[in-house]
Amino acid sequence: MPTGYDLDMAAPGTLAVQADYERLSREVGKAAGASLDVSYGPHPRQSLDIFPAGRSSPGLVFFHGGFWRAGSKDARRFPASEWNRIGVAWIPVNYRLLPQHCLEDAVSDARSALAWLEGNSADHGVDPGQLHVTGNSAGAHLAAMAAAEVCDGSWRRTGVASLSVISGLFDLIPLIGTPANEWLGLTAGSAAALSPIHSLPPCDLPVAVGRGGDETDAFAMQSRAYARACRSRGINAVSFVSPGKDHFQIIGEYGQPGSPLFRAIEQLVQR
Repeated sequence: MPTGYDLDMAAPGTLAVQADYERLSREVGKAAGASLDVSYGPHPRQSLDIFPAGRSSPGLVFFHGGFWRAGSKDARRFPASEWNRIGVAWIPVNYRLLPQHCLEDAVSDARSALAWLEGNSADHGVDPGQLHVTGNSAGAHLAAMAAAEVCDGSWRRTGVASLSVISGLFDLIPLIGTPANEWLGLTAGSAAALSPIHSLPPCDLPVAVGRGGDETDAFAMQSRAYARACRSRGINAVSFVSPGKDHFQIIGEYGQPGSPLFRAIEQLVQR
């Protein structure tokens, strides 16, 4: 895999950070009133959690990372209490994983989850017209594809109110010819079609593009390129960097009021 995309998931620091997220998520998952493992489709991975924040509140819809082949919403429940505290529902989403499924399936799941929320979130106290979509790493890719404007009519988003993408993969062309493509199965055509940099959000959708200050050059380049592409289309896209945070540490800022990530999304939700 090219330098910059090959992240060491087994590094002691990374394992400790992920274990902390899992521990905090187990505690938050016991919250009264939470709806866990709600199905938005027939596959077991087509499920989401809803941590409500009161009647008709905005919802922050989160897609987890893991290079599209690992990870779970269950370990990303920890931010719920802080978002609930300011009147925002936290909604982490699972999707079908590679290589048992293909990347097109994961994108389809992200869109299906949003479509389900647009039709059903009001029953859980969430305003279906105020769905703020976010995600990190591979989840940022899915969030961006779910918020994209698709001209052929195959997907139409109606309730998406903002997009915030953290440490994302927006141009998949660099992944062709790498070991990862053994399970991604990308061609030049499919990589372009599945790249958010070629499927941008509508011009009126506010966007925040964030990354850690200690990201690799490859991930930093991806975020800068996506922000430039959005702005070139006239989209109001703000960029931010969280100093001293790497690709995994920045995830913790979803649950840290006052952090650069939390502030950026809070501003989108409260505008």
